[in-house]
Amino acid sequence: MPNLGFDIGGTNLRVLRLNEDGSTSALHQQEHSNVPEAIISVVVELARTFIEETTKTIEAIGVGCAGHVLPTGVIKSSPNLPNFVDFPLKQILEEETQTQVIVENDANCSAWAEHQIGAGVGIENLLVVSFGTGIGAGLILDGSIFRGSYGLAGEVGHMTLEENGRPCPCGNYGCWEQYSSGAELSKLILKNDSKAVPYEDVLTEFGEKVAIGLRNLSHILDPEMIIITGGITSIGQPLLKAIQQAYYRKISHRDNGKLTQIKIGMFGNEAGALGAALMASAQERI
Repeated sequence: MPNLGFDIGGTNLRVLRLNEDGSTSALHQQEHSNVPEAIISVVVELARTFIEETTKTIEAIGVGCAGHVLPTGVIKSSPNLPNFVDFPLKQILEEETQTQVIVENDANCSAWAEHQIGAGVGIENLLVVSFGTGIGAGLILDGSIFRGSYGLAGEVGHMTLEENGRPCPCGNYGCWEQYSSGAELSKLILKNDSKAVPYEDVLTEFGEKVAIGLRNLSHILDPEMIIITGGITSIGQPLLKAIQQAYYRKISHRDNGKLTQIKIGMFGNEAGALGAALMASAQERI
């Protein structure tokens, strides 16, 4: 039976249908108002539309959501969705749609999609970093999603890059995502367009900031592969080249150039919704 996958990020909401044969519907994407009730209303409306339009019964709905997601499907907190505090997302959606709902962190969903059917198939120790409004990571360690003791593993966007740096919605200063998120890249491009700075130079500057975070994570996790996902991947090879050059330039006792591959994910903006749908097909939180 087909399943639905939703991805609720800090700015956009996305949904697709995963069919029994592995094919997917076109991805539907729209901005949201960051008001929980309005987001729920849109999710329910889209879910009902897909359910009505699909000839076979929708078996389950998977939802990837930015932030700290508890096993119960409650959003404990989310820096880029500040009104989602102790929010019972699973319960509300199941009541509204009368369909089983699986809720997972959005970056974990992206990682699961790439690990199962994407660029990371067969890789047992995989780091999938999603660049959007913020930065999140899905950690596949020994072939399984690693969530940590409290479900907070992978909140890599809140590593401190500059001790007294820019304020972050999480409450700290100098977080990595304040310098390397998709939102930050958009700002850099706009700012430097007005100064006639070459596009390649903007990507080089951005790649340096991304690489600092990736090298730190590599020393901690020792991944075989790092996959980059999110809206910024639409830039393609120029962005990948800038990140790779910065990442591989510095060598310590961990020779990154020999040990870790860096790739762009196969699914771009679809990764979170697709991973959520794959989890829904398992009928349980993986």
